[in-house]
Amino acid sequence: MTFGIAQYTNLTQEQNSWINDLSIEFKSFFENRNYGKDLNELYFGLITVKPEFEQFFKKKRPVYRPGERTSSIDGIEIKSNNCAEISCKLDFGEVSELEKAELIEKVCGEIIVESDCLTRLSKLKEFDFKSFKSDFENYMIEKKYLKK
Repeated sequence: MTFGIAQYTNLTQEQNSWINDLSIEFKSFFENRNYGKDLNELYFGLITVKPEFEQFFKKKRPVYRPGERTSSIDGIEIKSNNCAEISCKLDFGEVSELEKAELIEKVCGEIIVESDCLTRLSKLKEFDFKSFKSDFENYMIEKKYLKK
């Protein structure tokens, strides 16, 4: 399964780098895992913007796109296959001053909570959510990103 975290953020470059490293790590973790034929790609859009930009970055409803699709964004062709996209929003004031461990814990906690919406996507039928969530949570706890 392909995994990624896209950032829409006003955090510092260093904080963005920590989250990007986390995304790469999770991508490696999920690379050779399969939780069912209906979900091949899972992307989280992480929104953490200053209050004055909130109106431009609303949290979106989760989206599932079954089958192979090709779309064009700014002239760039993007292909997807059984893809889910989930928005996560963290309060800028709560996380802007956090150090690495606390920020990673907040991001991981939000991703786990928001991943529950996968169970409510009606077209996503052949997907083992319990195994996915268990593997993901256990990995985060093992890496000390989340506390038990």
